[in-house]
Formats: sequence, structure tokens, C-alpha cells
Amino acid sequence: LLALLKGAKEAMNGQSLAEHFGVTRQIIVQDIALLRADGAQIISTNRGYIYKSRDDNCYIRRLFKVNHTVSDMKDELLAIVDNGGRIQNIMIDHPVYGEIQTLLKLTCRRDVSHFLDQASSNDFRPLSDLTNGVHYHLVEADSEQDIDYIEEALNHLGFLVKDRKSTRLNSSHTVRSR
Repeated sequence: LLALLKGAKEAMNGQSLAEHFGVTRQIIVQDIALLRADGAQIISTNRGYIYKSRDDNCYIRRLFKVNHTVSDMKDELLAIVDNGGRIQNIMIDHPVYGEIQTLLKLTCRRDVSHFLDQASSNDFRPLSDLTNGVHYHLVEADSEQDIDYIEEALNHLGFLVKDRKSTRLNSSHTVRSR
């Protein structure tokens, strides 16, 4: 299972892994938990499981604080991926629950389209509804210039919150929204 995930070029969902090994999806979920307990860097996304190798951290990262309506979500996500960004997560800073985040791993228009299709086919309410549209995205890109282009695009759309916690990170820092 670990070798298969390490060699995969894209996320692999639990059902396809279960079919590959001739087991139930629940067995895959349990095996993933065991691999994680042994230190394997396996991430769960809305598209499936991804193995995160140690050298995935050679990118420039910035945390953007944004605010927009649900109808602006597509414009926001495309502004990021069209300018070379990869959307790692969405985070909110809830007044009662504190920091809440979920992984997105959106890297291209196809990923954004798939995410929006999933959102429209379910009883979807975005995490940012809990904070009146204010949320954060950790974005990574290959260069500082790409990150700056993303910031300009979000600002041009009017989504960037001026007092944003836009943090420049190297590979060894953890982002906290507080």
C-alpha cells in the first residue's frame, strides 16, 4: 500500500485502493491509520490519499487572509492556481473553537473544477460561513514571484484582507493563524 501511494502521481481514493487489493474500503482506512502511526506522511484529501515525501517542502509558502462570498469561490481559487499557486488548505479562526482547517490540495483548474462540482452536488456550506466569509489559505508556489502574482490577483479581486496574516515561510515553519 505504501509503495503504491509513494509511486502515485495523483491522489488515490479508498475505493480504488480497496479494489486493487481485493479488500474493503474500511481495511484500507485501517491500514492507512497504521502506516501513519509508523510515521508515513499520508495525507487525506477530498480526492483521496497522497503520500507526502520529505522533499515536497522546497516551495515558497504564504498564508493569505481573504474574505468573499460563496459565489466568489471559483474566482478566488482560479486566481491562485492560474498564477502558479497550489492551495494547501483552508483555515478559519473561530471565536469559540479556535483554529479549524482542512486540506484541499488544489493544484490546477481541473482540481478546482472537481472541488466545485463536489460542492455543488452536496448540501455544501463552506467552512468560511462560520466566520462571515473570512478565511485563510496556505498557498505554495515555485517562486516568490508567483506568490506575489497571487497576492496581486487576490487584491485586484478585492478578496485580500488588508490586515492579513500573510506570512512568508520556509520549509521548517508551521503556520498558525493566531
